Amino acid sequence: MTKSAILLLPLLAFAQPPATPTPAAAPNPTQAIRATYTKYDYRIPMRDGVKLFTSVYVPKDTAQ
Repeated sequence: MTKSAILLLPLLAFAQPPATPTPAAAPNPTQAIRATYTKYDYRIPMRDGVKLFTSVYVPKDTAQ
């Protein structure tokens, strides 16, 4: 090994890999659902007195 190669070896141990580009943030799916659907919450009473909770999503676009 040459003298310059011996001096470079310790420097290579601390070298960082090149930065990788971060992917674009995906849109929030909750916001997309709220923009497309209207949400209704209901409590449905059963014969034994228990009330079941349910959510109903109705499309805002009534063309289809």
